[in-house]
Amino acid sequence: MKKFLALSMAVVLLLGVLSACGSKESSSSGDGGAVKLTLWHPKGDTSDAYKEIINQFNQKYKGKIQAELTLIPRGNKYAYEDKVSAAATSNTLPDLVAMDGPNVANYADSGIIQPIDGLVENQDDFVKSIITQGTYNGKLYTVGATESTVALFYNKKMLADAGIQPPSKLEDAWTWDQFYEAAKKLTDKKKGIYGVNWTLDYGEWIIYFSGPTVWSNGGSFIAKDGSKADGYVNGPKTVEALKYLQKFTKEGLVNLQPKPTEFEEGKAAMMLMGSWEWRKLQDYPKTEWGITYYPKSNKGEQVSSSGDWNWGISKDTKHKKEAATLLNFLLNKENVIKLAKADNKPAARMSSFEEMTEWNEAPLNILKDQVLNTAHPRPVTTAYPVLSTKYGQAVQNIFLGGNVKEELDKVANEVDKEIARKK
Repeated sequence: MKKFLALSMAVVLLLGVLSACGSKESSSSGDGGAVKLTLWHPKGDTSDAYKEIINQFNQKYKGKIQAELTLIPRGNKYAYEDKVSAAATSNTLPDLVAMDGPNVANYADSGIIQPIDGLVENQDDFVKSIITQGTYNGKLYTVGATESTVALFYNKKMLADAGIQPPSKLEDAWTWDQFYEAAKKLTDKKKGIYGVNWTLDYGEWIIYFSGPTVWSNGGSFIAKDGSKADGYVNGPKTVEALKYLQKFTKEGLVNLQPKPTEFEEGKAAMMLMGSWEWRKLQDYPKTEWGITYYPKSNKGEQVSSSGDWNWGISKDTKHKKEAATLLNFLLNKENVIKLAKADNKPAARMSSFEEMTEWNEAPLNILKDQVLNTAHPRPVTTAYPVLSTKYGQAVQNIFLGGNVKEELDKVANEVDKEIARKK
């Protein structure tokens, strides 16, 4: 009898322990306790702003939802993306995952992120380009807080001394020929001054900064349905666009080994650079600078780069509804302003952009004009990582004197092999 009672007591205790474990589990999953959500973002200029936003979220939803932000250092250019890929393989993705715009198609096709149609509050308030960037196969997968573009920065004094008046209206934007002639006139090799500066890094920057030249000329990097690169990235209009850019490096109008501060120190009269550069220029008060539009093809339309980091809900989340609540909080009007100011970038919500009045005045109004009226997304393809890398390497070789068509043929071959591999 004693043995039976002891055994019965043990069973009761065991059931109690199991019950307690069950209660703890249900608490962490939302039944009687806060739902735990995780989100990842690269460490950078917005880190402090995101920390503040997450703290505010946790206060607002205390006892209901608890968010934990992980900021991941980028030891190399693809360290963050490598971590996301590894987590996708091991089914350990966070509930919300940040990604660069061109990765949306790849992540959506791979099942890393899931559609968010119907979950985004005030979706019509986002600028058109950010919705285009986040859409794949007709479904919305991501939205973001900020946008970006590439424009032509210029040294006011140097252009005035040369009798050059840069355009201040979109309809007057320079053509290729006008930009080229200005660069030639501003180059003074005896004084070591170059007509224009652009970064020669072969990473993501190359396709981002050179894309408008290709698109404005009617060229492209890949078929619209993402099925083929041959005949597009190495097509005649793309080849013509790259030959135009190569002319600047061949003729010494661009420094192939520039200092990081070449433009700021007056050693380059103009600079093709991202919209974020304007804030860095505040540290050089002696340099009078302005911004004008990205030059367009002589026969084409005005086009500018677009795209930035954005948020998606991962396939691994068990709490899609709560993840959507967090996503909408991150990207409400006030927080978009906070993040845009922290990152020195255009806001991706119209209501936020309208309150950032500094973007309505010169020179930042040029950047805003491009974001709203000439923005063009980077190619939508599951093979984008290969396209971006191989194209960047090819353009680096082209700037060093390589044969344009031969270099782009190599890109087409590598990208099409990747597309075939994914089928």
